Amino acid sequence: MTRVSKKVLAALLCTSMIFGLVACGNKEEAASAAQSSEQETEAESSSEAPAADAAGSEEQVTLNVWHQWSNDTNELKAKYEEAAAAYMSEHPNVTIQTETLDTEAYKTKINAEFAGDAEGIDVFYWWGAGTAKKFVEADKLLVLDDYVTDEVRANMLEGSTGAFEYDGKLYSVPMFSWYMTLFCNQEIFDQAGATIPTNYDELVAAVEKLSKLDGIVPMASGAKDGWNAAFMYQALALREVGATGVNAMLKGEETFGGDGYTQAAQKVVDLYNMGAFGKNPLEGGNDDANAAFGSGKAAMRLTGSWYANSLYTDEQTTIDPANVVACSIPVIEGKGNASDYCGGFVESFWVNKNTKNPDVAADFAIYINEKMGVACYETGSGFSGWKTQADESKLNPLFIQIKDCLAQGKEGVLAWDTSLDSEPATVHNEQVQTLFAPNADVAAFIAEHEAAINE
Repeated sequence: MTRVSKKVLAALLCTSMIFGLVACGNKEEAASAAQSSEQETEAESSSEAPAADAAGSEEQVTLNVWHQWSNDTNELKAKYEEAAAAYMSEHPNVTIQTETLDTEAYKTKINAEFAGDAEGIDVFYWWGAGTAKKFVEADKLLVLDDYVTDEVRANMLEGSTGAFEYDGKLYSVPMFSWYMTLFCNQEIFDQAGATIPTNYDELVAAVEKLSKLDGIVPMASGAKDGWNAAFMYQALALREVGATGVNAMLKGEETFGGDGYTQAAQKVVDLYNMGAFGKNPLEGGNDDANAAFGSGKAAMRLTGSWYANSLYTDEQTTIDPANVVACSIPVIEGKGNASDYCGGFVESFWVNKNTKNPDVAADFAIYINEKMGVACYETGSGFSGWKTQADESKLNPLFIQIKDCLAQGKEGVLAWDTSLDSEPATVHNEQVQTLFAPNADVAAFIAEHEAAINE
């Protein structure tokens, strides 16, 4: 059902009443009904009526929508385009103009635009929790409470909106959740005589054996992109400290520091010194790491569950996905809980408060979040935040493995750069890169984090 505001529904109902009266020849009653409707609408609204609505207005509206699925081989880009085309078909008065950039350039562009009024952006893809907080505090985002009907709320998964709520107000709705996954190439492991790791000691043993294979990097890190480097540290910090402790730190309820965070950093350094990430891990970013694993030049890849789908659809992938095993983050014996995991609902489409067409923009944002949530699930890229029925017939085997891993999860931790405020998040992503280089200084790493997070 198209999501429209209660005011528009009321207006449509009154209009049909008026037409019914006219059809019966009672023009005076029709005029009276119109006047009464107008008075009720004015009394109900304390602000100006919205300029346009996607379902109830004939006014031509153009929405500028931005997202970061820029790669033509990304199936989600195609799914977005299908959904946008369907929306325009259902709403002939609306034109969706879409702009895309790759992730890092996209973040820079959006931040630059919202330093002003982002006049050329109506709806945009972004991350919730600490990442969107600065936009909320700067009053840049439209609150969606008045646009989210009871029916829409009932269709969202319980607990899926936490990253989109600020001071009791809902600024967006969920799209999909992710799960940090260790992808392992079983064929390469067999060549090295290594075992797929379930704990840190087994990971170390596997790295030692894999590093002896010519032309093979034990783990493709993509550390040139800070968030990729951060994933390795965050995974080990989760196991050292536990999800409850990490979440308390990210929420400001506890300070950053202590043996767990230090040991996690030292383990990253130890893995680097063993050659786990190759000779120069800072020379390659996310796409390079995906390409290395997908072409059989790396035995492991630690990244989000969204990567599973690309192993089946990316034309550059040459390995057989049937040889890939999807695993949870290796545990550290005696530390944390095996049911802890990295992931959750954080990505979504948001509405610029300065949009000239808030009703249409809000309607489309809710629509596209639901459609893409279902599409992410059906394509094996993520887990939908909606109860909307999805077609599970084409779920790939890797995604089913990840789904089984997630079923064992109890407490999740979002990526730190989406949970922390922008400044400490930047410090974090920059500092984790120092662990992927010679002569890493763990004490300095911890001190920089303490200064940024514990202020």
